[in-house]
Amino acid sequence: MKALVINEAGGPGQLEEADIDMPDPEAHELRIKVHAVALNPVDYKLMASPLPEWSFPHVSGLDVSGVVDQVGADVTDWSVGDEVYYHGNMTEDGGFAEFTTTRADVVSSVPKGLTHVEAASMPTAGFTAYQSLHRKAPLRPGQTIMIQAGAGGVGSFAVQLAKHLGLKVISTCSGENADYVKNLGADHVVDYRSENVVEEVHKWTDGRGVDAVLDLVGQQTATEALDYLAFNGHLIAVVEWPDLSHYVAKTLAPSIHEVALGFVYRSDDEAQIKDLGFIARELGELASQGKVKPSVSRIVSFSDIPDALQDMQDGHTRGKIVASLEA
Repeated sequence: MKALVINEAGGPGQLEEADIDMPDPEAHELRIKVHAVALNPVDYKLMASPLPEWSFPHVSGLDVSGVVDQVGADVTDWSVGDEVYYHGNMTEDGGFAEFTTTRADVVSSVPKGLTHVEAASMPTAGFTAYQSLHRKAPLRPGQTIMIQAGAGGVGSFAVQLAKHLGLKVISTCSGENADYVKNLGADHVVDYRSENVVEEVHKWTDGRGVDAVLDLVGQQTATEALDYLAFNGHLIAVVEWPDLSHYVAKTLAPSIHEVALGFVYRSDDEAQIKDLGFIARELGELASQGKVKPSVSRIVSFSDIPDALQDMQDGHTRGKIVASLEA
């Protein structure tokens, strides 16, 4: 079968097309004919620093939507021909190929009304946002959240999910993306390039600060969040933890939550791994009802994946880039 592989650590430019053996599903697995696969920053980051579990040649691609092609001996919930989507195991071969395999208990049906391209855009970004807001922090309607980078893949889902929860949403983005983020549901946007984020948040919240921060940028912004988080607030750090070296205990009493969606596969916690399947169904139901809409900014061909990943690595993106393998 056709696949894009890397043979050693490197960047997207080292991806090359190869003819490799068709994978056979284990007893608890499904083989999937890939119709669409999303591109994510984690793809090129892991190519540069491969996991020790990898063997070469390695096939990347975590977010897959496709059709069940073969069912493992112990699988009873799925049949050949079922249309499914899922977040794959980063320690194993993924979806940059015509066929791939996955655990049967982490997949969900493609949401009604969505194409394979739209479904593939959801797992890494949408599941991260969903896990952050539904699994990490006990958020209540009427509370206020700051979502850093609301125009990005995770941020665009997070803004929609936060509004669905009844939260007041502040988000950062560049000026040219302000209308886009407002249309997703943000009540107030801050241009991080031209405005002081801390001052703007305090101004908009009358000095109280926000009940929660979802930081999707890095340590600097996560640390900065401690300056505008309300007492007993929640800081959800997806990229890096804040620098707590200057934090004075008992002055803020924050709860800090780390999100590491795909690394759950490296754990022995079966319940947490299976929760990926529950999240897929829960988020998929919201998508099928039109309460959350995928934001696909660009559709590329299979052969264009390396260039698209390089584009992603080189600059800011809005929404998701998805490769379509459908004829």
